[in-house]
Amino acid sequence: MKSFAYFLGKAIDYLEKICMTGSVLSVIFMMLLVTADVTGRKFFGQPIPGSVEINEEYLMVTMVYLAMSYVYIQGGHVRVTLIRRFLPQVFLKVIDPCLNALGLAFFSLITYFGWQKTATALKFKETSSCILAFPMAPAYFLLTLGAALLCVRIIESIVQPAKIKWEEN
Repeated sequence: MKSFAYFLGKAIDYLEKICMTGSVLSVIFMMLLVTADVTGRKFFGQPIPGSVEINEEYLMVTMVYLAMSYVYIQGGHVRVTLIRRFLPQVFLKVIDPCLNALGLAFFSLITYFGWQKTATALKFKETSSCILAFPMAPAYFLLTLGAALLCVRIIESIVQPAKIKWEEN
């Protein structure tokens, strides 16, 4: 019989794949929107209203935050490895969990305050300052979701360090 942790892990993997798909789609949509905006501006003298704000406030947030946990689990985040190769393994076994704990604390704060901001935006019906005045709560929620998924992956890397595919260059 499979444990609860197994099913929870599979659910997180599935949610992470959905988030990564959303991130990739946001890059594609960003490319299409910028192309259409530039084309409209150059050839017709008519840019797409709110396209810059949509890119800044939705698509970039989606692209970055929804991909963070996947990039982390693949070992793709920036690491300073120049000094690591000269440090003894015993030291690295102590320092890596400490650095992970600092990352967890940082992204836990982002998750907490992101959730607070999402709730506030929902309560007060916060909208973008652009002409379209689209709601901001979904963008804040996507930020919170991405940071929360990264927190889960950092906890997972503390408990199971071998799961992360770190490459030493």
